Amino acid sequence: MDEPGQAEAKVYVALPEKSKEGKYILSWVLNNFSNDSIKIIITHVHIPAQMIPMMGTKFPASQLSPHQVNLYRKEEWEKAEKHLNDYISQCSRARFKVEKLMFVSDDVAHGLVELISLHGMINFVMGAASDRRYSKGMTEVKSNTSKFVMEKADPSCQISFICKGHLVCTREAILPPRNLSQSASMPTETKRQNVFPRNSSFDVSNSRGGMTPGFLPRSPIRPSRLHSDNYSIDFSEGTIRSDAASSIASEDVYSNCDLLSMNDDFEVRSLHEPRLESQGSTRDQGTLAEVCAKLQAALADSGKYRVQLNEEICKREKAEMDLASLIQQEEETKSALIKEKQEMEFLHKQELEMVQRQLDLLQEEYKKLQEDRENAVKEGVLHKQEIKIVQNKLDLLQEEHINLQNERDNAVKEAEELRCSSGRGSHVPFSEFFLLELEQATENFSNSHKIGEGGFGSVYKGFLRNTMVAIKMLHPQSLQGKPEFEQEVAVLSTMRHPNLVTLIGICSEKSALIYEFLPNGSLEDRLACQGGTPPLTWQVRTRIIGEICRALLFLHSNPNPVVHGDLKPANILLDANLVSKLSDFGISRLLMETNTNTLVYRTEYPRGTFAYMDPEFLSSGELTVKSDVYSFGIIILRLLTGKPPTNIAANVEDAIESESLHLIIDESAGEWPFVQAEKLANLGLRCAQMRRRKRPDLESEWKLVESLMHTASLSVSPSFKSQLDDKGIPSYFMCPILQEVMKDPHVAADGYTYEAEAIKGWLDSGHGTSPMTNLPLHHQELTPNYALRSAIQEWLLNHP
Repeated sequence: MDEPGQAEAKVYVALPEKSKEGKYILSWVLNNFSNDSIKIIITHVHIPAQMIPMMGTKFPASQLSPHQVNLYRKEEWEKAEKHLNDYISQCSRARFKVEKLMFVSDDVAHGLVELISLHGMINFVMGAASDRRYSKGMTEVKSNTSKFVMEKADPSCQISFICKGHLVCTREAILPPRNLSQSASMPTETKRQNVFPRNSSFDVSNSRGGMTPGFLPRSPIRPSRLHSDNYSIDFSEGTIRSDAASSIASEDVYSNCDLLSMNDDFEVRSLHEPRLESQGSTRDQGTLAEVCAKLQAALADSGKYRVQLNEEICKREKAEMDLASLIQQEEETKSALIKEKQEMEFLHKQELEMVQRQLDLLQEEYKKLQEDRENAVKEGVLHKQEIKIVQNKLDLLQEEHINLQNERDNAVKEAEELRCSSGRGSHVPFSEFFLLELEQATENFSNSHKIGEGGFGSVYKGFLRNTMVAIKMLHPQSLQGKPEFEQEVAVLSTMRHPNLVTLIGICSEKSALIYEFLPNGSLEDRLACQGGTPPLTWQVRTRIIGEICRALLFLHSNPNPVVHGDLKPANILLDANLVSKLSDFGISRLLMETNTNTLVYRTEYPRGTFAYMDPEFLSSGELTVKSDVYSFGIIILRLLTGKPPTNIAANVEDAIESESLHLIIDESAGEWPFVQAEKLANLGLRCAQMRRRKRPDLESEWKLVESLMHTASLSVSPSFKSQLDDKGIPSYFMCPILQEVMKDPHVAADGYTYEAEAIKGWLDSGHGTSPMTNLPLHHQELTPNYALRSAIQEWLLNHP
């Protein structure tokens, strides 16, 4: 500060290191003061970082060496000065006199209050709040920092609070300015403590006092109070001063010379002789001897600390070597286990390849015989007897082909079971189909069999191995189809649930997926009443919400949680009883645990359907279970209102606030009980919150959803009640003949699944019609339904 009598009008402006808000504050000062009457003091409180970046991560300052911390904080300080120079340039262009004042503190608010008191400021300007919180009617400060300064700052200082270039309010001075003569009587260096004039040399301290000038004061002063770490760092030398040494230097040694490095060969005489000569003092030699004794004791303690430090370093190095040895042993053990697993997999792979080669040879022979037969029939050169022989051969080959196919399926099943026993995870068995079978089932992928089409390819309906199925064919030009195909197989082959679509098998030749056929299409089609179908009742919609919630809970609570990632009505399919099943897991992801114990999947290219995508996933690329919760909330609101997904959450929220929710409920679903509709609306809004942390966990909401399902079931028709028995067993687990849970389900020619023993008894008793439709059966062959059997077994394990 200037000496009394030489002071000029000063305006202190508190500015952040690098912020658009800081330029707004400075612009207000430049526009409201004259450049020939004041000097602008740019004031900045610098907070040293406590986490130091190093080797791609961040470490606490206490875990690094003082030299490393010193180097980083010097670089940090230089960056702060460089950014503040932009403010100086702005003032210089406006022809204002300007100075820079920087202060180090652990807290901005406390630092500003301390600066105001230290410099006896009478005119101070700072921000009132962040710019994005500014409004025209704003009359009071918003940020915690500005509130603290307004309350705690010296009452003799007038403080102007600015936001986005506008004066929000002014705290007038309620006391006259402090007597500057009293301030001037204080030691000059005391007033300059913690202040860094431009281009001055300095030391940086981890104490609360922050940074001190690069010289010792002439007159005796008390050292500033210490906080945080107990050492100080000199940027120019990279040396460390312990508490003992720095304390003695602060209290008992005062000199005109530069700062002294406390080395082992330091001589007390050389420290004090210049001071005695310059001042001509006759200080008591006893005091000098006492100072020397204290310095020597401090140096002795420093030597002891060095020995202790070296011992600790040796112990740490030994511990690190032991840890490295243990890690190496663990890696060797893992390598041996992996090698053993690879050898086992290689043997099974060879067996599978051998069976596959036999199947390929038989298929080629079968095609050749079929071509010969067709040519012979066309040319008319074969007699009936020869045709019969060829037919018999074809039948034998076909029977052998089926047997080999079953053997291959059994081999795949055994391989999967072996993988399970070796710790690689459980896989649900599914069949491998040939392209020829798919072509026969769909009449060479005729358009009459096509039931859907998308960016990935087309979906066909077909009758495959006596079962009605849906076949999803990958489009040859789809760039992302192959990874999505592999991801869907990876997910659906490791889990089964009544509300997840069942994967029956795959065709690797054409990257095709074969699912159970769900005759009622997607939930999107039913909401649009496509094909003239009747609207879904409010009871069915409530049950579908519960089923989706149950499926998401199953996916999220797995040992390796799965996020669907593209949850929307188009990917929710309905079976003959309008039971919903999640499908299309092509972009689903397994979550990985981060160093913050958070399950998350990160990507630079978020994918999905925009109206149902988590806003935070779009902005950050982080996919979590809460992303599915957001999509679930939008689906709830769609089922409730029947309206498009865009801005649906805002519309429902406005309706609730204006007490007009009954006006936007979908009337085509029937007469919703208002309490039921209101609970669903609030649940949907909670799930569709923009901020991920505000969305609920589905597990905590399950009791509410379950009670809503129960309420809806009380007023539902008998056809719906028949889907679940008193114990909650899904209806498709029950044998239509025995009315018991099936143990060995088989598919008959009518497309229905029965208990093997029951349907065989029906056929053996002379019946030639379907037990369900009473229509004639085209044949009496039965096909095992492995997928359904696996789902039943899994359900029974979870519901003993």
